[in-house]
Amino acid sequence: MAKKLYIKTFGCQMNEYDSDRMVDVLAAEGIEKTDSPEDADVILFNTCSV
Repeated sequence: MAKKLYIKTFGCQMNEYDSDRMVDVLAAEGIEKTDSPEDADVILFNTCSV
């Protein structure tokens, strides 16, 4: 069974782009994206410090 990823992005459009790229990279490793943090094996927060 594939692991599931929940990703929450905070910040600008570049953060949105970066999150999409991370999802693509992790999907290539067999990790599926989910819209529910309760279903996730991995939770990723993408933020900005600016």
